[in-house]
Amino acid sequence: MHLLILGVTGRTGIFGYKYALEQGHVVTAIVRNSQSFVPHENLRVIEGSVVSSQDVENAIHSSQSPIDAVLSFLNPHVTSGIWPKFVGPPRLMADAVANASRAIRRSGLKNSTSKPRLVVMSAVGVAESRKAAPWLATFMVDHHTNTNKIYHDHEAVRAEIEENCGDEISWTLAYAVGLGTSGIKKVKTFHPTEAGAGWYITRESAARWMVDVAVGKMGDRFSNQAVIVSN
Repeated sequence: MHLLILGVTGRTGIFGYKYALEQGHVVTAIVRNSQSFVPHENLRVIEGSVVSSQDVENAIHSSQSPIDAVLSFLNPHVTSGIWPKFVGPPRLMADAVANASRAIRRSGLKNSTSKPRLVVMSAVGVAESRKAAPWLATFMVDHHTNTNKIYHDHEAVRAEIEENCGDEISWTLAYAVGLGTSGIKKVKTFHPTEAGAGWYITRESAARWMVDVAVGKMGDRFSNQAVIVSN
């Protein structure tokens, strides 16, 4: 399959695009700087901005083969440190998802067997999943300004999906719990209001799960819904 992946240089996205290539899929990535990528016969790197509708359109329309699915591993830009500072842009994730979904719909890119898929990494505590979020997550959203700004972007992603995907794109929102890096582990899924999710999921596990959903390994089990993912 041919995947358009947003956020490949991030700490989770890097696992996603590498796993997709390992599985034999073709990957198109939009990045600000293409110089750091090791060439791969199935990797197509395009310099541009995910918040530019024209750049996203060009990435999709200039492709020699149709895009079967879009994955977004984007996360807002923040500084390093215990209390990171939000540095924007304020709608990085929402605008990127809107651009991708609109471009897919306008292009009419559909394969012969299924709708194009859109799989987006989000965070537990967004929308209805707030009821199932750990107390620390809700505390940070309510009392930490930078976290609150990030969650505003996450909430806007949900709104853009509902507005732009319609019946033409099969979408999945992955409400990830706390992200860490400690290898590949079994992924557990929960309804957005369901209790029982763990506090953490490894980035490797989350990325692989999202790619598997995007390429149809799980059928339509998670189509047009949000789901909490944890280890």
